[in-house]
Amino acid sequence: MARIVLGHRDGALATRLARTVLSDLTAEWPDLQLVPRTVAGEPVGDDDPILRGLLGGQLGLAVVACETLSAALPEELALVSVTRRLEPRLALVTKGAASLSALANGARLGIGAERDRPFLASGFPGMEAERVGTDVDRALARLAVGELDALVLPACVLIMMDRRDHIGTLLEPEVLPPAPGQGSLALLARADDDLAAEVAYTLQHRPSFDRVRAERSFAAGLAGRALGALASVSEEGELTLFGAVAVGATTLQASVTGDAREAEELGGELAKDVAQQLEAMG
Repeated sequence: MARIVLGHRDGALATRLARTVLSDLTAEWPDLQLVPRTVAGEPVGDDDPILRGLLGGQLGLAVVACETLSAALPEELALVSVTRRLEPRLALVTKGAASLSALANGARLGIGAERDRPFLASGFPGMEAERVGTDVDRALARLAVGELDALVLPACVLIMMDRRDHIGTLLEPEVLPPAPGQGSLALLARADDDLAAEVAYTLQHRPSFDRVRAERSFAAGLAGRALGALASVSEEGELTLFGAVAVGATTLQASVTGDAREAEELGGELAKDVAQQLEAMG
């Protein structure tokens, strides 16, 4: 019996997602031995324990939240599949305010990632942002007792942790853009591992895959910038990509539309356009 080790990040949410993927793959491949393995350690810069595990052969497949991946993967690895995407937008959680602009000046805002801070600083400069991570229950408890006035967290995290009822408002990307790939699960493998790729492809959702490819291509073309992106694909196969970059007190926004089969090219095209605008701004 063939055997594949399926790696995933540490933490309650990552483990829950990996178990779902493991269950789905086991149902599709009953004659394949799939072994889950938790990989400790968070990615720091270009050093990602999950990628090291794949490169070193300790893992055959890895299931990873797309927004936690570096924009450019080592050439020996491939993003072979993306499952059906959940809600990609950020959610605003408050005790009454219906929008970010409705919060009082000086409001204390809990954010899920440092990436959100520059966008808040440019769009809502009167707020005090504090990173609370993805410990949803602790963040909600702090909101309840008044330590924080509002939370901005990925809606998908609230949904997956059964806290959907706390979502007050979904923030459109023009207000606060999500991280590239947010709400998507990626399955990674070594580029030369045909069996792993075939197994992972069982869970492929093509529109989600194209959306993620476009967003990641945009991010790769603007490496080192505080950015957000969100792509959509119509039933006719037309992809529209929105991208944003926080620059000091402003946010530069742009979009492009084209054939979803050219997702990576569209992402690269939009990145070049934005890079030229940034250069013109000095």
